[in-house]
Amino acid sequence: MNSLIPPFPAGRIQQLGYVVENLDDAVEKFSTTFGVSRFFVWENLAAEVTEKKYRGQPADFQFSCAFGYSGDMMIELIRHDSGESIFKDWLDEKGPGLHHVCFLMGSLEHFEETVAGMSAHGHPVAMSGRSGDARFSYADTVDDFGVFTELAYGPPEFLAAFDRIRSGDF
Repeated sequence: MNSLIPPFPAGRIQQLGYVVENLDDAVEKFSTTFGVSRFFVWENLAAEVTEKKYRGQPADFQFSCAFGYSGDMMIELIRHDSGESIFKDWLDEKGPGLHHVCFLMGSLEHFEETVAGMSAHGHPVAMSGRSGDARFSYADTVDDFGVFTELAYGPPEFLAAFDRIRSGDF
């Protein structure tokens, strides 16, 4: 059986991303409702992002995030701050809620191949950027799956920050 979307043999679901209007309120709701007890809040996260693109064009979006864990699953709460972004589009069209599932790629090569494969199979890049050697790309899978699919790659030193967040060492 041929799949329309290439498989993710070296990727793993790492994160569920929710777009929210207010980070403090969302952190409180996720803490009391789902027991995600600790969140690391990163204001103006996109200030450090380079090579920003939105729908294939250079962009200057800004967003802030809160990161927490439910077991090994990262929960990302995203507040759109400014510029054109798929987070703003989501809020305008659908309101707050589940926005994406993130697959963490094991290598930069696998990340690049998967981004190209998703695009070739009808899921173009909706938004992307780079932070140092780390990369993120949101494939537009909304029509097929109801949410975007984020593809991400981070070198070991970048991923160590997520380990510290998981352990509460922040």
